[in-house]
Amino acid sequence: MHKSAGPQRNSFEINDEETSNESIFVLSSDSESSLEAINMRMPGDEPIMTVEKPREKTTKRVFMKSDVSGRKKCRRLKRKLSDQKAGTCDTGKSKCNIPGCFLLELETSKRYTGKNFKHNRDELAQKIYKLINRTVFDQKMPEKIEIGWNKKMLKTAGLCSSGELQSPEKQRFAKIEISLKVCDSADRLRDTLIHELCHAASWLLDGVRDSHGDMWQNYARKCNMIHPELPKVTRCHNYQINYKILYECTKCKNRVGRYTRSLNTNLFTCAKCRGKLVLLPLTQKDGTPIRPHVRPFAKYVKENYGIISKSKEGITHGEIMKRLSKDYVAKKQKGNI
Repeated sequence: MHKSAGPQRNSFEINDEETSNESIFVLSSDSESSLEAINMRMPGDEPIMTVEKPREKTTKRVFMKSDVSGRKKCRRLKRKLSDQKAGTCDTGKSKCNIPGCFLLELETSKRYTGKNFKHNRDELAQKIYKLINRTVFDQKMPEKIEIGWNKKMLKTAGLCSSGELQSPEKQRFAKIEISLKVCDSADRLRDTLIHELCHAASWLLDGVRDSHGDMWQNYARKCNMIHPELPKVTRCHNYQINYKILYECTKCKNRVGRYTRSLNTNLFTCAKCRGKLVLLPLTQKDGTPIRPHVRPFAKYVKENYGIISKSKEGITHGEIMKRLSKDYVAKKQKGNI
């Protein structure tokens, strides 16, 4: 995709498809060669005499049947040793021979998974860039490159904007933007950033902006050869966006994703069948339900707020909360709560 901020800017992006249909309806009043061994006798060679030796008496060998479990253990051990010699990882792909390479360990690293990813993602992005610059681009890229986060990109995982400064001297530059909503894990950040770095290298090193043309493909192939344990660098990524809030149609089961509870189900219906939309329970990325934590005082307020407001007319909200807090502290000291 071409994005220009002037006659000398260009950008390339990874397009991703969203898993949920965002369309809603608004209610209104309105072959290799093989070698074969051939027996030949050149002219002038003397004939070869063959002498048959008497056969020796051989004894019959008797083998004991081995345990099946022992056989399996032996096979596993041989396979493990062969994998170690060949330098393969658990996925069956061969490992890179680069010392200090951490790209494959990101998916299980505690520092860059879960809540820690949000705090350390900027550090991880620069760390990946330094490694790729050293291994793939032979340290020819700038020491640092601008890598930012864009929270408005929902269908695009990454974007590389490139251009050229006219003053004081002509100088090429590149800027990379990563989608904050799509790249919510270390492995997605790694794969998207490597893709965008191939765009940046083709412009900064070779002065070519050909989208996913020959120059970009050369850098992508080089990265795949140097880091064979990683997923192949392709033109597009099919990432599933992890929405925090999901609405589902009661008729056709179509789902609409949101990051906040901003969808009014009284005004909006399903665009496919105009069925009613209902809010689904909160779930984690793996689909397990999230149990909301309710504080004891909030539970006490919910149970007793209506009783106090009905007992006294004209009482304000602040007075009700003060009384509830005093009653809650008194009951807690007595051990009734």
